[in-house]
Amino acid sequence: MKNAINNSNRLEQLTGLRFFAALLVIAVHFRWDTSPEALSTFVEEGRVGVSFFFVLSGFVLTHSYRTRIRAGKISFGTYSLLRVARLTPLHFLTGLPFVYFAIIQIEAIYSEEFGVMKTLLNLGFLQSWIPVSDYYFSLNAPSWSLSDEMFFYVCFFFLAAMSPSRLLKLTCALAAMVLIAAVVVQVFLGETAFFGKYPFSHWLFYVFPGFRILEFLVGMLLHDFWQRGVRLPNVAIPLSYVLLFAAMWFAPNVAEPFRYSLYYLPVIILFFYAHLADRSVWTTFYSSKWLVLLGNASFAFYLIHQPSLHLMNLFVRSAMPSDPVFFPVSVAVIAVASVVLYKLYEMPAERALKGLIKRKFSSPLKAAE
Repeated sequence: MKNAINNSNRLEQLTGLRFFAALLVIAVHFRWDTSPEALSTFVEEGRVGVSFFFVLSGFVLTHSYRTRIRAGKISFGTYSLLRVARLTPLHFLTGLPFVYFAIIQIEAIYSEEFGVMKTLLNLGFLQSWIPVSDYYFSLNAPSWSLSDEMFFYVCFFFLAAMSPSRLLKLTCALAAMVLIAAVVVQVFLGETAFFGKYPFSHWLFYVFPGFRILEFLVGMLLHDFWQRGVRLPNVAIPLSYVLLFAAMWFAPNVAEPFRYSLYYLPVIILFFYAHLADRSVWTTFYSSKWLVLLGNASFAFYLIHQPSLHLMNLFVRSAMPSDPVFFPVSVAVIAVASVVLYKLYEMPAERALKGLIKRKFSSPLKAAE
């Protein structure tokens, strides 16, 4: 989920908005013990934050790379290495401790999930292609989305050459394919689980990179509309929040193959595009210094939140049993840790890798976000 936009003040709100999306995701993995069941069911739909990140990814890469790719100013090799440099430092840092915990068997859960092949696939950004939850959720479970992102990055180099009309046709064709697949799976498989503890539909519609690239394609298309000067009225922003939360509230009534695939897409399109407004109170809010910092650190926030929650449940929860207290405390602790990680490790490591790539490959590029 590593995509920030810092080269345009008009788009800084998208960087700040990343932290809001990350909060939705952390709510999914928070253990709601003392809150009403309705709230727990509602926040379980915070996985929609991943959809936002995938749309953002398509938008950002189009904004940062398409012109240079079309002009031949950056090779596929250099582009790919830059994307690897973007994801690898934090992915390895947050993944390798799980290998260590498994080897010393500090907790049974880690030793059961550990395996050489699982580890290689995970660190190689390939785990999401395996329809077994022990594989796609191996090591640091949230890293499954990085496997999808890496697939999007590779495809983007070739998608960038497409005209908007061809890209639209491809997106519509994929959406139709996903819809047909959802109907077939719902009718013939339902909640059948072939491998692991999750239904096959969970992998096919929530994890499988070949279907999740639909949101990435939508992000590319939205950039074309934005570039043409198409804007929504500012009233669309508060409306998008109402529709988003309403969709999350009613989501449990929607069959999983549809909920994991197309159900949220129209809402996310509106939510994302509404925040591209040139001037609004919301733009100013999300472009503020602190939210932009938290947005930049949201990749670290996303990758460390699940193991951090696990540790806090073990050592801190007993002192703060109330969810209304423990949740904001957890968010604050993880946010501070992610900012420190971003400042002291992620940013320096990324710059060092990109500097090495630039020195190794003489190419007329400047490091891009």
